[in-house]
Amino acid sequence: MNTTVAALALVAALAGAGAGAAFAQEVSPTVAAPADWGQALAEDARAFHDLIADSHPGPVDAGNPGFGPLLSAGLRTALERARTADSYADWYFALQEFSSSFDDGHLSLGNFQPMGHVWTSQWPGFLTGLSSDADGEQHRVVFNRDPDVPPVGAVLVSCDGRPAAALAEEMAGRAAGRWSLASRRMAYAPTIFIDQTNPYVRRPARCVFAVDGSERSWNLVWRDLAEAVRDEGFAAARSPRHTAPIALRTWSRGFWVELGGFDGDPDSADGVRLTPLKAGIAARADEMQTAPAVVFDLRGNRGGSSAWLRAMAESLWGEAWVAAYAPRSSGVEWRASAGNLATVDSYKAQLGGDPEIMKWLVRITDGLTESRAVGRPLWLQADDEARPAAPAAAPMQARTYVLTDYGCASACLDAVDLLKALGAVQIGQETSADTVYMEIRSQPLPSGRVTARVPMKVYRGRARGNNETAVPAQAWTGTLSDTAGIEAWVAELDAAASSR
Repeated sequence: MNTTVAALALVAALAGAGAGAAFAQEVSPTVAAPADWGQALAEDARAFHDLIADSHPGPVDAGNPGFGPLLSAGLRTALERARTADSYADWYFALQEFSSSFDDGHLSLGNFQPMGHVWTSQWPGFLTGLSSDADGEQHRVVFNRDPDVPPVGAVLVSCDGRPAAALAEEMAGRAAGRWSLASRRMAYAPTIFIDQTNPYVRRPARCVFAVDGSERSWNLVWRDLAEAVRDEGFAAARSPRHTAPIALRTWSRGFWVELGGFDGDPDSADGVRLTPLKAGIAARADEMQTAPAVVFDLRGNRGGSSAWLRAMAESLWGEAWVAAYAPRSSGVEWRASAGNLATVDSYKAQLGGDPEIMKWLVRITDGLTESRAVGRPLWLQADDEARPAAPAAAPMQARTYVLTDYGCASACLDAVDLLKALGAVQIGQETSADTVYMEIRSQPLPSGRVTARVPMKVYRGRARGNNETAVPAQAWTGTLSDTAGIEAWVAELDAAASSR
C-alpha cells in the first residue's frame, strides 16, 4: 500500500473512532432541561450553523454553490420554529430536520441528551413496509393488531389527499434525510404510521388502500403503541440487515470472505478478527487465486477503514495491480479552520509512531497552517503520485463477487469501488451512498445538549459521484440472513458465468 492510501485510511479510521468516542463520552453527563425550549432551539441551531460555516468545506466550495443557501435556509427555518417551541419534541425535531436537510450522512447531529424526556408513540393499529416490483415502490400493510384496520397486503394509495410517496416523505423522509436513496426509504418506511409527536408533520386521519383490486377508505384511530408491539411490527415490516461474521471459509465454488465490519482499531471487536483474517488470506492466496470463485460478503458492514480490504486485495491481485487499477481522486481540499487543524494535529500523538504517517500528518498541518496565515479557506492536498503501469497479468484468476446490502456506506462503499475496479461483479442489494465531504470530526455544541459531526475535507475528482449508490449487476430479493439461499443463488450465477 502506498503512503498516501495508508495515511488516508488510518486517519479516516481514527477520525471515525474519535467521533464515536465523543458521542459515547457525551452520554453520561446529566443535562438539565432548559427553562425556555425556544431559546434552547435558537442557541443550538445557531451553534450548529456557526460550526458548519467555520469548519465544513461546503460554505466555501466553488463546486457546490447551493450549500451556502441551504445552510442559511436551515437556520432560518429552525429560528422560525424557535418562536413557538415549548417542548422537547419541538426542539428535537427542528434540529433533526436541520441536520437532515443537507442529505449527507457525514454531517449530522447526534447524542441528543434526554433531559428528562421520555419518548412515547402512537399508531393506528397497523404498520406498512416498502416493497418494490415491476409496478414500482408500494407501501403495503405488513402488520396489524386490529380487525377494523386495513388487512395485511393492502397497498397504501393516499391519506388525506396526499399520495403514498408524498406522505412517506413528509412523515419520515424530512427527518431521515437522503430520501432519494432507496436504502433510506426502505429503512424508514415502517415508521410512517408511527407518531412520535413530531409537531412539524400532519399525521393522517383518513387513508385509502387498494385491497383485492378495489379501493377502500379507513378512518384512522390513533392509540398508544407499546414497545413490544412496535418491535414485533418492525420485524415484520423491515428486511433486517444481517451482519456477516469476519472469517474466511470455503464454499461449493471456492472461497467466501465474510466482512461484516471494518473498524479501524486493531483492538476493536472487528480488528481482533480482521488482523488474522488478513494474514489468513495472505497465507492462502495461491489457493484463492486459482479457485473457481471468491465472494466478498459485506452484509451488515457499516464502514470503518477500507485499509483492511485493500490489504486483502493486494495479497490476491498483487500490490502493483491494485495500484494500477484502484479508484483515485485528483486530491482533497481541507477546510482550513482552527478546529480542523487542532483535530488533525491531535492524530500525531496516536499515529505518529510511524515515520511515514507522521510525515503525512505534518504535511496536512503545515498546509492548513499556511492557508490560515494567508487567509485561504481551503488547502489543496493534491494526489501527485503517478499511477503506475499495470503488470502484464494479475495473479488473481478466480471470478470475484462482492455481496452488498442497502446499508453499505462510507468505507464499505470504498471497498465496493475497489473490488469492482479490480473486476468483481456486484451482487445483492443496491447500496447506500455518501457525499464527497469526508473526514468527520465530532464536537459537542456549547450547550452540551447535542453533539455535531462535521466533515473537514472534500474530495475532488472521485469516480463515484456525490450521493451515488452502487447498483448490483444481479439483485437478491430474498431475506438478507438466508446465507444458504444466497450461496445457492451465487453458485447458480457463477455456474452460468463459467460456461460463457
